[in-house]
Amino acid sequence: MKLFLEGLNCANCAGKIEKLVGKMPNVQAVSLSLATGSLVIDEGEGFAQDETYDAIVKLVHSLEPHVVVSKNRKLTAAVEPCGCEGHGHEHVHHSGEKSQSAGHSHAGALGDMDKRQKLELITAIGLFILGFVFQAFLPANLEVVTIGIFLGAYLLAGYRVILLAFRNIGQGQIFDENFLMTIATFGALVLTEWPEAAGVMIFFGIGEYFQDRAVDNARRSIAETISFNAITANRVGPEGEVVIDAKRVKVGDVLVIKPGEKIPADGIIMDGISHLDTSPLTGESYPRKVEKGDEILSGMINGNAVLKMRVTKDYENSTAMKIMHLIEEASDKKGKTEKFITRFSHYYTPIVVFSAIAMAIIPPLLIPGASWETWFYQSLIFLVVSCPCALVLSIPISYFGGIGRASKEGVLIKGGNYLDVLYQADVFVFDKTGTLTQGEFKVIKTVAAPGFSEAEVLAAAAAGEHYSNHPIGKAITAHAQIIVDETRLKNYAEIPGKGTRVEVDNQVILAGNKSLLIDHQIELAENDEAGTIVYIAINKQLAGYLVLGDKVKDNTFATLQQLKKLGVKKTVMLSGDNAQVANQIGQQLQLDEVMGDCLPQDKVTAFEQIKADNSDGKTIFVGDGMNDAPVLAMADAGIAMGALGSDAAIEAADIILMKDDPMDIVKSVDIAKYTRRIMIQNIVMALGIKITVLTLTFFGMGEMYLAIFADVGAAILTILNTTRILRYRGSWQKTK
Repeated sequence: MKLFLEGLNCANCAGKIEKLVGKMPNVQAVSLSLATGSLVIDEGEGFAQDETYDAIVKLVHSLEPHVVVSKNRKLTAAVEPCGCEGHGHEHVHHSGEKSQSAGHSHAGALGDMDKRQKLELITAIGLFILGFVFQAFLPANLEVVTIGIFLGAYLLAGYRVILLAFRNIGQGQIFDENFLMTIATFGALVLTEWPEAAGVMIFFGIGEYFQDRAVDNARRSIAETISFNAITANRVGPEGEVVIDAKRVKVGDVLVIKPGEKIPADGIIMDGISHLDTSPLTGESYPRKVEKGDEILSGMINGNAVLKMRVTKDYENSTAMKIMHLIEEASDKKGKTEKFITRFSHYYTPIVVFSAIAMAIIPPLLIPGASWETWFYQSLIFLVVSCPCALVLSIPISYFGGIGRASKEGVLIKGGNYLDVLYQADVFVFDKTGTLTQGEFKVIKTVAAPGFSEAEVLAAAAAGEHYSNHPIGKAITAHAQIIVDETRLKNYAEIPGKGTRVEVDNQVILAGNKSLLIDHQIELAENDEAGTIVYIAINKQLAGYLVLGDKVKDNTFATLQQLKKLGVKKTVMLSGDNAQVANQIGQQLQLDEVMGDCLPQDKVTAFEQIKADNSDGKTIFVGDGMNDAPVLAMADAGIAMGALGSDAAIEAADIILMKDDPMDIVKSVDIAKYTRRIMIQNIVMALGIKITVLTLTFFGMGEMYLAIFADVGAAILTILNTTRILRYRGSWQKTK
């Protein structure tokens, strides 16, 4: 089950919600992403979805009354700030769907709540200033008026915090920012520090307001970075051309795409010639020419001419929405740093709270002349500083920012955990064909065996490869240019990693590598041809062979060199091609290790050994996402090359490169490393500010206003620092 918690900006509350939902009956596991507000629940046997949903709504509203719990929401709606209050809402989403949690309209409540909170905070600030004016000019016998004004400011700014603190205490939820602020300001009131109590609540409210805005802006920036979907579509029907909501587009619809418009769904061009900007999906700015009969994908932007297209996939199943869902789901998979910080915060806050209690009691007992009042005040500052929101909030936003930045470059990373793997990866294993090489084979030589002609070899090769979708098979049939009578073909079979077998009339034709012919007891002489060799046998007799050539991709060598500069220790190539060709390419690319003549099971065995030898590090496999599925699954992270529009590649891999460019591997590693640096900066910044204020407090130099900065100020700074990820330009820029 997946739910969405809109308006959830409190990192501490998010951690509590995740922990308490995990304790609900028949919930096996739970993950709450603060970056997108998505709550994913792994359901066990006997899981009651409706009952659990109602329980979650109640739980969320007990901690954060303004948060809307909904069952349906798209990433584009995730960035809308939510400010509605109360238990339950009928929430109307961008898609028009409704989620029930009974109550008033979310849209109306959002505006009313924001306005009311702003008005209350502004009024509290006015009263706070008025209190100082009265304090300066009113006589001492009217001090009660000044106190009343400060108390009014305090209650107006802090009544929500106080109510939530007592509500949470009643439910056993003590250590949160509401409790800490309430205790700290109650202490100030006990010490008759009326202006201090009001000021702290006001500054806390201002800080929380700016923190919420910073979180919402960060989410919105990331969502805009990865926004691929069109809003409207021009549908052609009996009534002519009509502008409709893009979500209403269906398979079979005829659409008109005007210059500058985003394509709303996948389809085939019926009429027109234009150039498409594919950068929203692939990060590639070079325009792609399209014409009648070409497939075009949603999210691409039409260039200079009008196109007419027929829809082959509706809006919800289109490439753009598939990618949007993938990125949203990626934020549910937490990285190790996020998990560690969440665990750390569970211990950190209670430790600081008990330290504050010790600070209030021990020094006055042990230090001669120490003031109970002074140390009690210092302990209150300790309490305010202890909230870990800056730490807990900035880490998931960093992961989400890294995933969003990578997607802008045409790299889809399925989770923060894979960003961690990319950051740590020190061994890269590559498939050859279509990964390091172009995979566009050409027949460069045809050799006939004694007793056969080249024409016979080509005819047999064309029949043997007729049904093949492999690049080698396609290259052979394109080269032969022979029309094959399919009625004569029987019992066609592909032998994985070896070749094909087919019966034509009274002949059995084999087309494949050396292993295929050896399996059929066909003798072969040593062959020192430089290239990929496909042997042709007819009725268990060698008829000849074809030599095919493949070209290394332009960016491959630069990619491997850049990976070494980024700290990759070893690069390996596994190839089903013959060892001679594999070694030749390995030398050309300066690979550390090359293995040729690999059948699919050989690749698995070889990769197992490579991974075992690198047990202290992370091993990544890069392949095509379809033929290499077993090895992709074994790797710490599997990368699929050239996967634009490929369902198979998206399913098989953990990281998907949307265009066929090896340099995107460098981009993914570089972005992962930069994201890691930003996270470390955030942790150092948040802890550094808190430790500094705690140290000043311990030596009697702390101020309550400094404590507020150490809480909400640190959170805002770390969020602003995180947004740098979206503007990052990495080492790959130097290679262009």
